[in-house]
Amino acid sequence: MDDKQPDSQAIAPEVDPYRPTGRRQKLVIVAVTVATVVGLWVLLLKPPHVQPIPGSQRGRCLPGQTSGCVGGQADVTLVPASTPASAASR
Repeated sequence: MDDKQPDSQAIAPEVDPYRPTGRRQKLVIVAVTVATVVGLWVLLLKPPHVQPIPGSQRGRCLPGQTSGCVGGQADVTLVPASTPASAASR
């Protein structure tokens, strides 16, 4: 049998499990973070663009008008939750 030792160059070097973040990677992280924050601010602060449906009888809401128009408020009725039946009544 031929007992050859593997060549030292053939063995993969051990990789350090912790590699510090490089300058370029830090810049990419900061750029993505800033782009995300700016994008969210634009989406949150930009007023919604509401257009009436073509052929609809209702127009845009006038200042102070809250119903009967496109972009108005919807009335919501809140009903209190019913109390659960007690175990003794079963």
